[in-house]
Amino acid sequence: MPNKIEHTVYPEYIEITMYGTILPSVEKAEALQRWSKILDLCKKENRKKVLAVSHFEGVYQIDTSFNLVENAGKLGWDHSYKLALVVEDKERFLRLMFIETAMIQYGYEMKLFDKKRAAIKWLLE
Repeated sequence: MPNKIEHTVYPEYIEITMYGTILPSVEKAEALQRWSKILDLCKKENRKKVLAVSHFEGVYQIDTSFNLVENAGKLGWDHSYKLALVVEDKERFLRLMFIETAMIQYGYEMKLFDKKRAAIKWLLE
């Protein structure tokens, strides 16, 4: 499945839905490109609260996960953004807990959820 991003703008936040397959040979470049595109959409739509729903197959390698966190600021992600990431697949959810912990340690407001409703509630608090 080719990677695809869809978005919907709501009065208080933007919802980003991501589809695709994580391929080890290109995962780092694709992930940085994807999050750069998401930030461009946030800026275009003037939204700082982001509901990101991930429908990917596969998981990031640990070095890619850390690279994403480490480069968040370079991509334009700043501490004024609030990110709720929804991952319904249990195995992927557990693997992505590293990203949540690292983002929080870097001072970003980010939380991982397995249900969209809970994510929206937290995002709008």
